Amino acid sequence: MSIVVAVLLGVTALGAGVAARIAFRLAVNDGVNRPKAWGAAGAAVMAMITNVCTVAATLELGDGHPRASRIAITIVTAALALFLGYVAYDVTGPTVAPAGGTPIPGLSRPKRFASAATAFTSTFVVLALILPLIK
Repeated sequence: MSIVVAVLLGVTALGAGVAARIAFRLAVNDGVNRPKAWGAAGAAVMAMITNVCTVAATLELGDGHPRASRIAITIVTAALALFLGYVAYDVTGPTVAPAGGTPIPGLSRPKRFASAATAFTSTFVVLALILPLIK
């Protein structure tokens, strides 16, 4: 195992712990009971692991140094994932009614974050599916 993979595993574990803590706290603050909040924390951990593993596979980190084309694909995918995550967070929020009426309520903040995380992770899953086709 290379040092890059070892560091990546450590960072993934740390990031997954932070994501779980944030997801759990947001869910509890939203009024969800503790067992369901642990479900949100588990989903955050799985999303983090999926994203990091997909990026590592895209960059072919197990084979040594990544090629420039793989780095470019990863950067474009990350930018697209960030954009789609932002759009998912934005469209699930409250909207203003026509003619200045009362705002139409959106999803709660934790659910908006979950929608953004789903869009972000789905982008990387799609990358994993099409990557063998663009060799």
